[in-house]
Amino acid sequence: MRIPHTALIAALAASVLLPLPPANAQPQPLPAVHPLPSDAELDALWAAHKWNDLGAALSNLDSAAAFSKSMDWLHTRLDAGGGLMLGILYARDLWVVGKSRNVTDPATDMRMTAGMITLYTYELIVIDGAKCEDKSAPGHRLEQLLGARRETLAYLKQQPQEWKTNVVNIVLAFEKTTANLRREDDLICRGGLEEYRAGLERGTQQEVPNTDGHYGKTVDVRPPTDWVPNFVAPVVYQPLQEKARADMRATLLRLIE
Repeated sequence: MRIPHTALIAALAASVLLPLPPANAQPQPLPAVHPLPSDAELDALWAAHKWNDLGAALSNLDSAAAFSKSMDWLHTRLDAGGGLMLGILYARDLWVVGKSRNVTDPATDMRMTAGMITLYTYELIVIDGAKCEDKSAPGHRLEQLLGARRETLAYLKQQPQEWKTNVVNIVLAFEKTTANLRREDDLICRGGLEEYRAGLERGTQQEVPNTDGHYGKTVDVRPPTDWVPNFVAPVVYQPLQEKARADMRATLLRLIE
């Protein structure tokens, strides 16, 4: 599945790269822009599973050209079996570009492609999450994805049924194409109860500013640096994956109905 990026022209406004906060929001300093690392540097972060560093490297870029190149890298690596982080970042950037263009033809609307990648990322969490020993982690990742891509999914829900069906068909075919290319995705298996428990027992806890308005303390709990999630054996996860794939068409259609 190849998605053209010819729409990413030099006239792309800087506000696409650095969206301004709402008018009623408290003033916040804009994050500093930076150049895009080389493909080799990005590949090294990807191979080392340095997800925070990779996300930072592909955000707040200093030019439309760098933004376009980062999308090309994400696209190519996702086709090569890249997992959760790449899907999250690529869906985000496709949506940004699609909103900036605001075209009316679904065949050329990058918001539709953002929807495809969002559904594909949902698939990855469910199917590859079957490998996680901590079953709470994939569920947490699904909540994060659905929250972050709420606007994208709402846009898909507005489309004619024919387009919804086409999108789901493409997504299901894409997952089959990458199934044998994807590695164990530790990011899907992080963020669950086991990681939290490891943080309480052997990690660090630090009080952080309360940003959501609730009363009481907010504590950032982090596991020890050597903590990694555990994966179950193929004899355990393969039947779960088969069941997930069998149910996936109905699941995705329900998600955008």
